[in-house]
Amino acid sequence: MAETDIHRKLMIALLHALEEHFRDAAKVYVSGNIFVYYLDENGKRQSVSPDIFVVFGVAKKDRRTYKIDAEGKAPQVVIELTSSSTKAEDIVLKHYIYANLGVQEYFLFDPYSETMRPSLRGFRLKGGEYTPMAGTRLRSEVLGLELAVEKGRLRLYDPKTGERLRTPQEAEADRRAAEKTAAKELKARREAEAKAARAEAENVRLRKELAKLRAKQN
Repeated sequence: MAETDIHRKLMIALLHALEEHFRDAAKVYVSGNIFVYYLDENGKRQSVSPDIFVVFGVAKKDRRTYKIDAEGKAPQVVIELTSSSTKAEDIVLKHYIYANLGVQEYFLFDPYSETMRPSLRGFRLKGGEYTPMAGTRLRSEVLGLELAVEKGRLRLYDPKTGERLRTPQEAEADRRAAEKTAAKELKARREAEAKAARAEAENVRLRKELAKLRAKQN
């Protein structure tokens, strides 16, 4: 599990953002913090547990574990939220494992900036080895998204719209704002309808009174 509150919140936020982004894609599986099983060079089953990973071309369904040999596909993208206690594993061991598995893009982010400068690094697989990505805003060719650090947090952006993917808190805030706006619009519409009904009723009353006066005059 995530080591700190920040790691946990960030993991949940990133998973939520990716799941929502690929919600309508039937063959995109987004997961994290589960065992990914693979066969090593000796044919022995081993496991690794990425914080976040994305696989294209497999069914979108709940899984207890992800077995690469059974699914037929390794994760194409992995994001690890590193720390001082996992730095060696993330930078050395997992770097080696993911390259051997054919993970096309590997991103590392240190929420506390304790182990890396800059705190976000990205690697793209070329010729069986990882090549570092350049820049502070990293482009994932696989995801079609950009990764950037904003106020000490890793955020995902859609370059097509320029908008960042929403966190659960932001999505909930948007939902509440939309509900509040809808409630105000409904109230205003009902008040307008009631006002129009009162005006129509008054017009009917006046027409009746006018009709009575004309009847008396005749």
